[in-house]
Amino acid sequence: MKQPFHPVIGIIGGGQLGKMLIESAMSWNVQYNVIDPDPNASCKAYAKTFINSDLKDKEAIFKLAQISDILTYEIEHVNTEALLELEKQGKIIIPSPKILSIIQDKGLQKQFYIDNGLPTANFQLVQKNKDWKEALSHINGEKVVAKLCKGGYDGKGVAIVNRSEILSGNFPFDEPSIIEEFVSECREIAVLVGSNGIETITWPCVEMHFDPTLNLVDMLFSPANLDQETENKACNIAIAAIKALNGKGIFAVELFITPSGDILINEIAPRPHNSGHHTIEACVTSQYEQLNRILLNLPLGNTDLVKPAVMINLIGPEMVSGNYKLTGLETAMDIPGFYLHLYKKEETRPGRKMGHYTVMGDSIETARTNALKIKNVLKISAL
Repeated sequence: MKQPFHPVIGIIGGGQLGKMLIESAMSWNVQYNVIDPDPNASCKAYAKTFINSDLKDKEAIFKLAQISDILTYEIEHVNTEALLELEKQGKIIIPSPKILSIIQDKGLQKQFYIDNGLPTANFQLVQKNKDWKEALSHINGEKVVAKLCKGGYDGKGVAIVNRSEILSGNFPFDEPSIIEEFVSECREIAVLVGSNGIETITWPCVEMHFDPTLNLVDMLFSPANLDQETENKACNIAIAAIKALNGKGIFAVELFITPSGDILINEIAPRPHNSGHHTIEACVTSQYEQLNRILLNLPLGNTDLVKPAVMINLIGPEMVSGNYKLTGLETAMDIPGFYLHLYKKEETRPGRKMGHYTVMGDSIETARTNALKIKNVLKISAL
C-alpha cells in the first residue's frame, strides 16, 4: 500500500494513548510501528511491527526509527538523548525531543515559564534533603506541593504536605524535586493546543475534577464553566507557552484559576492527554486525529465542540487486582450519548486507568446528570 498515506508512523510507548491514536486513523489505512516494555501492550494488536523493549533502550529506539518515517511518543519517560541524536541525524520527531528534555524535568519546566514570562505558582528547586527547609522559607502557606523533578506521572511523584512535616525533617522525596505554593480553592482547567509549526489552534477549555486520594483526573467536562474573557485569557496563555517552546504536535496545558481570577500554568504534556479524551466524540476533530494530521503534514482540523460532554475515567478500585469484569454495562448502554473506551488491559490493579467513557448531551447539565448516573452503576470488579 503506497497511497494515500505512505509514511509509517513509529510510536514510542504502546499504552492507551497510542491505541487511540491508531484507532483514529484506522479508516485511513495508516500504518504504525510501536515499542513498549509490556508484551501485552494496548497497541500490540494494531502495530505493523511491535518491539517489546524498554523505552530507554537506545538500540530499540534506533530500530524503531529505522523502520518508521516519523516518530512520536505517548509518554514522557523515554530516552531523550537517543531521540536528540536521531533528530540531529535528520529524523522527523514530533514533538521535538528538545521540548521533551524541558518537559521531562519539572524544575526545568518551571524555570522555562519564568524565563518566558509565563504565569506559574511560586516555586523553589530542591536538589538534596538538606535543601528542603531553606527552600520552604521562600514559599508561603501551611500547605505546600512537592513534586519529583523526574519520573512522576498520573499523580505519582506529587505530594501535598504541611509545612510542619518538612520542618520536622519528614521530607516528601529524597531525589531532586520542586516545592511550590499550594493554590487553595482553585479551579483546574486544561487547554489542548495543536500546532503544525505554522498555525496554532485550541479546543474549548476543559474543567477537571481530581480524585483526592489518587491525585489524578476523575471527571472532566467541556465546555468549562468560564466567561468568554477568562476562556480567551486561558487559551492565549496556552498558545503563548507552546509558541515559546516552538512546539509542533499536540499539547495539553494544565492551568489553575485562583479565587482572585489569576491564571497560572501548572504543567504541560507534549502529547495527547487524559483531558482530551472527550474530543473523540465531542469535537469535530479529536486530539488523536489532529496529531495524525500533523504527523502526516495534513491541514489542521476544526476543533469546535459538537455537543457538551463529560468524561469519566474507569480506574481500578482498591482491593481488586488481576482479572476483572465490568458490571452495570447494560444500564449504562441504555443511557443516550454514552460512549465507552476500554484500553485492552488484561489485568486491573488499584489506581490503574482501565478505560474511560464520555457522555454527551444537549446541555452540560444533562451530560453531567447522565454521567453521574452511569458512574453509580458502571464498576470494575473482580471475576
